Amino acid sequence: MSETTSRGLRSINWVTTLFLLLTPLVGLIWGAIHISTMGVGLSELAVFAFYVCATGFSITTGYHRLFAHGAYECSRIVKVFYLLFGAAAFQHSVLSWCSDHRRHHKYLDHDQDPYSITRGFFWAHMGWLLVTDHKKAEDFSNVPDLAADRWIRWQHQFYIPIAVFMGFVVPFGLGYAVGHPWGFVLWAGLFRVVLVHHSTFLVNSLAHTIGRRPYLRAISARDSIVTAFLTFGEGYHNFHHRFATDYRNGVGRAAWDPTKWLIRGLEMMGLAWDLRAVSTERIVAAQLDCDSERLSERVKGHSEQALAHLRERFAEIAASVQRAATALSKREREFAEARKQWGRDRSAQLTQLRAELRAARLEMRAARVRWRAVVAEMLSGSVALSA
Repeated sequence: MSETTSRGLRSINWVTTLFLLLTPLVGLIWGAIHISTMGVGLSELAVFAFYVCATGFSITTGYHRLFAHGAYECSRIVKVFYLLFGAAAFQHSVLSWCSDHRRHHKYLDHDQDPYSITRGFFWAHMGWLLVTDHKKAEDFSNVPDLAADRWIRWQHQFYIPIAVFMGFVVPFGLGYAVGHPWGFVLWAGLFRVVLVHHSTFLVNSLAHTIGRRPYLRAISARDSIVTAFLTFGEGYHNFHHRFATDYRNGVGRAAWDPTKWLIRGLEMMGLAWDLRAVSTERIVAAQLDCDSERLSERVKGHSEQALAHLRERFAEIAASVQRAATALSKREREFAEARKQWGRDRSAQLTQLRAELRAARLEMRAARVRWRAVVAEMLSGSVALSA
């Protein structure tokens, strides 16, 4: 065996590699045998659905938006739920996961990015895990806030027993109680682990490969409804890398972002608070900057007179949109403040503010329509560049 081959084998993280390769393989073989002989019960599908949601949302809502980015605050019971079921997702402890993720944001698309898409789709998806020895490379200097939390330290110290217990022992116990112990292990254990693994991994790979870049064009992260459907709402990745501390990824009111909806639900129940959200004004400003860059690239090489004409038209529509965004942001702040002081004496004011907010949203929608029409016209080249 050559020295190069020997070094390559030593660099492989065999525990992680075998786990990632064997879980789908064993699940496929065992699943085919079990389903053909025992069938599929409703209880197995129910526990599978519960575990997919519990572990998947513990990663997106807990590991990602709460712990890695501090996008909101929540009660201790919710945090403990995230720590237990997040461990069951078998994606390492909060400290390890968030340390890697913060480096990803800080060094996006550069060599120090642990799962940079510049090294290829497979590397970003899971290849980086196959050669990274987390126990030797642990450096938590970028997560001092998390390291100071005793519950997070506890999860990190006992991560493996917690993961095995919550990920396989608990499903076995639940299944034993209803007479299907191995069926529960298969569905809530193996099948679920594989699904949640690759759903999460797609955020590092697919979300940096397909989609649009409406907020920041200089990075690989992209917005895609397809990726959002596959990743519990994490597919609006260009927005996320532009506004990382926002509790939303899908910022649109109708955008598919179940993680955002869950956080809002926790807030309504009093289990979450201090939800951090970027103002409409700042979001629109980022979109305008990107459109301005696209237009600048489109009209390169034209006369100064033509460029001045385009800049004037764009500045006019941009000012109109920005005014609408500023008005909407103001109404949103007023309405949010009034809701905090909810009471009978405030009901009339809330009704009025709700009407004003609705009007501001309609104005913003109309401004967006005009904006998109003008930008599309300019990008298509139908604007007279010889003006």
